[in-house]
Amino acid sequence: MKSYETEKLHPIHLIFLTYMLQSSVILFSMPRYVAEIIGTNGWVLLLLFGGVVMFNIFLIQLVYKKGEGKSVFDIINRSLPTFFKYPLYALIAIVWALVAVVIAKQYIFIIQIISFPTTPSYYLLSMFLLLPLLLLLHPVYKMVRVSSVFFILAGITIVLTVFVWPEFSFERLTTFFFKEADNPWNWNELLNIYSGFLGYEVCLLLIPYITKHSHLFRSFYWGNGLTTFVYVYTVVLCLGFYSFEQIKHVLYPTLHFFSYIEFPFLIRVENLVYSLFLVKALVTVTFFFWMSSEAIQQIIKVNKPSYLHISIIVMSILLTAPFNTRQEMEKVISFTGKAEMAIAFFLPILLLLLLWRKRKVLV
Repeated sequence: MKSYETEKLHPIHLIFLTYMLQSSVILFSMPRYVAEIIGTNGWVLLLLFGGVVMFNIFLIQLVYKKGEGKSVFDIINRSLPTFFKYPLYALIAIVWALVAVVIAKQYIFIIQIISFPTTPSYYLLSMFLLLPLLLLLHPVYKMVRVSSVFFILAGITIVLTVFVWPEFSFERLTTFFFKEADNPWNWNELLNIYSGFLGYEVCLLLIPYITKHSHLFRSFYWGNGLTTFVYVYTVVLCLGFYSFEQIKHVLYPTLHFFSYIEFPFLIRVENLVYSLFLVKALVTVTFFFWMSSEAIQQIIKVNKPSYLHISIIVMSILLTAPFNTRQEMEKVISFTGKAEMAIAFFLPILLLLLLWRKRKVLV
């Protein structure tokens, strides 16, 4: 059994971590997705998605209680035969690595459009992925603390939205709900919107590293509440800023409305915003690569995890290398998002079944 170094973390660190993991670059396009798929006042459905996440976190909390604080991997290793658990570890490790690199490529794609259209994407991607590689050199509790510092930087973007309020109009919201959608209630697209809430499943792997005083699950509940609030606030702000037809034709509505803000010392505020979003993408990418390496280490014992981290990053880049255009990347994002949703829901259920079977055998 692997020994875990536990560390007392203040719940506020975990709340900030949850927000940083969940709200990534999809926030730039979330208002457009909501307008196209749900329609007028579609922000209401985001509250339902936030509730679904709460239920999923509750399932993970049950795993913690029934498993008496044991690691996810300890539960699986004691309950499943090798021929089943190794393919399972390999599958979830690949999905987590792909999620990480897809989020990185999505962020790089936005940078290319706005500031570096002639710079090769592989060069920008390589430079970006050096940052999570450096963070992965540190223990996980230090990574959590770093994410709290990054939250302060990312929070500047929320403060800047105050300067958009004068252009906001409640009349643009209309009194109708779920009308005028271009692709109404398409389940495939609805799942793509829900994928913006993913990231909370990291708490599954944090269980053995955190002391009970950190209130892991209470913090993740609050963190998800914060993410849901920011999503709803952003969508409502965009729906009241643009006309409804206009928002459906703006690729990144959240980023675009920052271009209307000007300061005497800073003209293109949107450049500052997507630069600050670097830290949000960095936290998400880093933790998904960390999760992938944790799963791989259940199959292969390594003395130097840094070599494993490099191998995972290189492998994930190679797997996604054929997909470079926006349309291709959207298909990959959709696929990895659905695969991650399946893991987030079914892995806790599998663990609960294993724990139930173990108790039944003991009785």
